[in-house]
Amino acid sequence: MKHTLLPLSLLLLLAVTAFAQERKVIVPANAAKPVGPYSPGIMIGDYLYVSGQGVRDANSQMPEGISAQTRQCLENVKAIVTAAGLTMEHVVHMQLYLERLSDLPAVEKVYATYFPKNPPARVILGVAKMPTDTTVEMTVVAVRNLGDKKPLALKSLRPLGHASSAITVSNRIYLSGLYAATAVELLSKLQSILKEARTLTTNVLWRNEYSTTGRVGVPMRELPEQATLAMSLIATRQNLKEGGACRADGKTIYCAAQSYEVEGAVQEQVKAVMGKLQSSLAAYGANFAHVTASNVFLDDIGEFRLMNETYASFFAAAPPTRTTVQPFPKAERGKGATALVRIAIVAVKE
Repeated sequence: MKHTLLPLSLLLLLAVTAFAQERKVIVPANAAKPVGPYSPGIMIGDYLYVSGQGVRDANSQMPEGISAQTRQCLENVKAIVTAAGLTMEHVVHMQLYLERLSDLPAVEKVYATYFPKNPPARVILGVAKMPTDTTVEMTVVAVRNLGDKKPLALKSLRPLGHASSAITVSNRIYLSGLYAATAVELLSKLQSILKEARTLTTNVLWRNEYSTTGRVGVPMRELPEQATLAMSLIATRQNLKEGGACRADGKTIYCAAQSYEVEGAVQEQVKAVMGKLQSSLAAYGANFAHVTASNVFLDDIGEFRLMNETYASFFAAAPPTRTTVQPFPKAERGKGATALVRIAIVAVKE
């Protein structure tokens, strides 16, 4: 039987391709433990996804004072990033949740020491409550190859505090949060920013909207700069096909926050929302086994356990990373349907 030797270049290409698509759960040693059905970190392809980290240490102890709490939160993030073989400089996108936006100046002083150069793009949101009574929660995305991280300074997007306007990784663009007082102002900012970034509204992969009025998107207790509206964006310079709730950038699928207002307990709404997301993923040939990260916006953090029990039933193997917050003081529940949970996901096809 004759054997044909493959060229070295082809062997290297096959090896790199296999490595790039390997899904690896990241669990740091001697670090804060997950408080729900989620993985601390997942490395897949060119990216590391990190679950929302709070201010408790490996012994579930919370330090005193916002500065020490911020440091512990960042140390929790760093532990996962380091366990993946990366550094904090590899971080390209940050979601920062604060129980009190008035703490932001103190948070910034500590935060800046962890990102001395090329800080990630960042979205800041003021929420009502977070799991384990944490005061600060952070979730990040990091890129495997630091050389792929390129800060993008945009005149039309002045980042709030210690952040880059945007970070590009190949054709993907991670943008800092947009904040505005009116819908007209927000839309005008969006169009200017995307034009300067050399892309289009139709090429937005991830568009989560927030408001303090509860009329648009995810209701938030408070937004920076006394804004009433905010937007979290990830875009691409590639032309995308028209899609519904989800958009795909190659093998990565982004589904913005979805709700499903049905009468009944939170468990029923979790089932309904997950069913909706399942259908959206199927349109891209994906399923829940491909979900890598999720954001859960829960109306009442007191229902954390009930939500977890139902949510966990959708993941047979290692669950995705996750960030959970109660974004707004819980709604009054009377007759009729009220949105008790909103869920956003990122899936990566291997």
